[in-house]
Amino acid sequence: MNGAGPKGVLRGLGLMSGTSADGVDAARLELGADGHCRFRGWVDTPYPPDLRAAVLAANDALTVEAAARLDRRLGQFYGVVARDAMHGLGPVDFIAIHGQTIRHQPAGSEGFTLQIGSAADAVAATGLTVVNDFRRADVAAGGQGAPLVPPFHQHIFAAPGPRLILNLGGMANLTWLPGSHDPRPILAFDTGPGNVLLDAVADLHSGGRLHCDQGGRMALAGVANQALLAEWLDWPYFLSPPPKSTGREAFGLPLAAKLLGEWEGRVEDLMATLLALTAQSIARAVRRWTPESPEMLVFGGGAENPALLAALQRALPAIRIVHGAQATGIPSQALEALAFAWLGAQCLLGRPGNLPAVTGAARMVVLGGIHPGGNWPLLMKKMIRYKNK
Repeated sequence: MNGAGPKGVLRGLGLMSGTSADGVDAARLELGADGHCRFRGWVDTPYPPDLRAAVLAANDALTVEAAARLDRRLGQFYGVVARDAMHGLGPVDFIAIHGQTIRHQPAGSEGFTLQIGSAADAVAATGLTVVNDFRRADVAAGGQGAPLVPPFHQHIFAAPGPRLILNLGGMANLTWLPGSHDPRPILAFDTGPGNVLLDAVADLHSGGRLHCDQGGRMALAGVANQALLAEWLDWPYFLSPPPKSTGREAFGLPLAAKLLGEWEGRVEDLMATLLALTAQSIARAVRRWTPESPEMLVFGGGAENPALLAALQRALPAIRIVHGAQATGIPSQALEALAFAWLGAQCLLGRPGNLPAVTGAARMVVLGGIHPGGNWPLLMKKMIRYKNK
């Protein structure tokens, strides 16, 4: 699955399974010695229903044995995904695996973040070197362990003027990039829920038949409850300033079940209110904590929800909301997988991957753990040549 490849080029496969817990995105990246990135394709592999159910159940307390078994199941699945992706997209030098987040509670001296998915099983399945566990080094340095993608945003999306990048996955992750001659630092943080509450209510209401509100059809058929929306927008997370990050602990299935259980009226009206909550919480975060920007590129699964994009445009009339894939050629759901392939390369090259101003860490650190595969000696030689270019 791996050959010597072109000289002066590192080829990585990034695997991303986010808080939506719907499957694994795999993106192939070529990184030239000049730092230039080339996107070389993407595939999406849904979780089998039983594995997805186990991942969602991991929001509850797990026994050590259950967590260990799920860790191996995920690692084995990542190995299958990687093999299939390389068969379709081409050979790579290494694999970078984000892992499945099952806990994210980074605050305090004993704060932590936990992504599972056995790298050893992925190495066994592919024979290739794997980089994983990207977030804990930042937490150990006093950071949130998130967001980690903004340095990659800067690397590929920097422009003469300022620009906003929004990833609408399970959570909504926002990056503000300064213009090329602007000395201000990058600003990035999680604004709150992206698709997570919408997906969870659709799943609960349909008895598991629907995993999302396809195209926002349910929300479009409803009317938002403005009084409840105003109350929800005062939840503490929305009011706290960056740096900050969040996950299913705050915005997940228990909250969705509570909101659905307390709702009086049509579920379409609840979906309309939740869609407005996502759009309005993002818009308020933009107005409160980011400098000016004329446009926002939107990626992630939520970028394929026209109702959500339209709500964002209404909430931010002075900013041009742009479908990221249409503007850049990078598929909406491929961006984060591509970013972790890039972060995997930074780890292998011994380069720091975090931004302390973004995560709150005390210093820049190298992110990720390296699990050598059968190609490790060849990869070390290639990295030496790459660094000496």
